[in-house]
Amino acid sequence: MQVSIESNSDLKKTMTVVVPQEEVDTAINKRLEEVKRTAKIDGFRPGKIPMSVIKSKFGKSVRAEALSELTQSFFYKAIMEEKINPASPPVITPNDENKEGFEFSASFEVYPVVKVSAVDALELEKPTSEIAESDIDDMIEKLRTQKANWNVFDGKAEDGHRVSINFEGKVGEKSISDEPIKSFPVEIGSNNMIPGFEEKLIGASADDKLSFEVTFPEGYQEKDFAGKPGKFDVEVEKVEVRELPEVDKGFINEFGVASGDLEDFRQDLSKNMTMEMDRALAAKRKQIVMDAIIDNNELEVPEALVDNEINQMMASLKEKAQQAQQPTDMDLPKELFEDQAARRVKLGLLLSELIKDNDIKADADRVQERIKEFAQTYQSPEEVISWYNSNPQELNKVESVVLEDQLVDWVLEKAKVKETTISFKELMAPANPVV
Repeated sequence: MQVSIESNSDLKKTMTVVVPQEEVDTAINKRLEEVKRTAKIDGFRPGKIPMSVIKSKFGKSVRAEALSELTQSFFYKAIMEEKINPASPPVITPNDENKEGFEFSASFEVYPVVKVSAVDALELEKPTSEIAESDIDDMIEKLRTQKANWNVFDGKAEDGHRVSINFEGKVGEKSISDEPIKSFPVEIGSNNMIPGFEEKLIGASADDKLSFEVTFPEGYQEKDFAGKPGKFDVEVEKVEVRELPEVDKGFINEFGVASGDLEDFRQDLSKNMTMEMDRALAAKRKQIVMDAIIDNNELEVPEALVDNEINQMMASLKEKAQQAQQPTDMDLPKELFEDQAARRVKLGLLLSELIKDNDIKADADRVQERIKEFAQTYQSPEEVISWYNSNPQELNKVESVVLEDQLVDWVLEKAKVKETTISFKELMAPANPVV
């Protein structure tokens, strides 16, 4: 076997392989003998058909099948001998002009050589937080708000009122939605809308028609709108005022505190809020570490891996749409996912190298603890725990999550870390406005 490799770029290779003629002849003759034993041709007994007849009738197809098998086996033999790690399936091109043996070319991408810069040189912020009494007060008010009744208000909208609106919006000539949005509730002061939108509704009454411009934030999720002014036409359906319940024994009982005592209620809230805070801090720290690893390491990634990631992201999006009973025939351009997909692939390669180089292995106790956390959300936790532990594929997914958590802990131990304090309110704030 002769092998030559041409580098079209750091990641794109073309490998030319020449299979010796004797290998070709052996493969073809072997298949001809197999065909001879099983072929059925009128006028001949099975197994007694002359080889000249077999070659005449089946020679062309037999040669094609033999060469196909040889191509696969010699391609993998060549990449093993040359110690190449393909990242994409090969595009095979046979060269029929070669009279000595069988020659083919295989074009494919390879995995990059991954070298991760020293972790101890990273300068990272490690956010910390704590729950103040005022945070518990805010949570109680939030729960009161959830249990509130909304009553129609015959007057002008103020801060804290809810306004139901029909509206359309445009950025330039592009609409922000396919159809006008109907009966959309907006709570003034909630900051769920883009900055400035809710303030424009102050002073409005039922049946009012408003037109105004509000600029979308620079980091808005729809890139075509980010940082640009949007023009909105709004019709007010109704204005409502909130009626809050009293924090009495009945109210407290609704949240599972049997005693109905306010102090017990506050302690229960503090416990639950602490768990939420710990999860949010872990997620924030993880994001900081992952961003630092990506931003401090240059790495070209194979297009094939990015395409695979894009396909997975699109499939996941369609699955979520199906679960939410939304249209799944979305014709979204792949370019919409390209940057995020490339970032995910790059991060995956860097994390794998870090884990391998530093021999980080998933801690069995942490894996079981994570499974127990998952299981607590089900009616029969023990059955869920047993299912995970008897299902290697699902268990492997949990191990991967734990392994990433351990890597984050390891990086934070090695890097130059500065602790920063963040309020509970800021930590739990939603990332993006609705509109």
